[in-house]
Amino acid sequence: MHRKLKRIWQRLTADRKRFGLFCSLLLVGLLLWARIIVIARPARTAVASPVVETVIAAVLTSDTKSIPVTLETEPIKNPFSVSSDVFPMLRGMTDNNSRKHVVIGSSGEIEVVSSLHLDAVMGEMAMIDGQVVQIGDIVGPQNVTEPLRLIEVQGRRVILLAGDRRYELSIAPHHR
Repeated sequence: MHRKLKRIWQRLTADRKRFGLFCSLLLVGLLLWARIIVIARPARTAVASPVVETVIAAVLTSDTKSIPVTLETEPIKNPFSVSSDVFPMLRGMTDNNSRKHVVIGSSGEIEVVSSLHLDAVMGEMAMIDGQVVQIGDIVGPQNVTEPLRLIEVQGRRVILLAGDRRYELSIAPHHR
């Protein structure tokens, strides 16, 4: 059997025209065979129709059984909402105790600002001492009369405001 196949292969490849004709006919045959398979089993498709009060669409399957599909008129879940289970809110008061306001002098305020470290900046958010803050958020101690508030994010630096005093934090060290 092996010799017979070998002899047929030699005869087939000996003449280039005959081998080219054989390959072309084989390709056409495979394409026709694939087309028959596709026609016999059409892909499952669904086409959206205009808004109707009762939305029921019948989907035809390859088994010619109709399956009713009920669609909602409005989406149930907002795909752009953030899940609080996956991304819990880090900020937020869990107790109802009122905070006492502490007055920090300008020298104490400068010490607090100098102890802060700007880790990263992205858009209108910054990471200061491992805490992500946005413009308008309080940075550092929150129980003071004039807390440090993030007011501006520019490139690799941020501006903090406490009362009428402005402070700048930068990722790059200051050049003196």
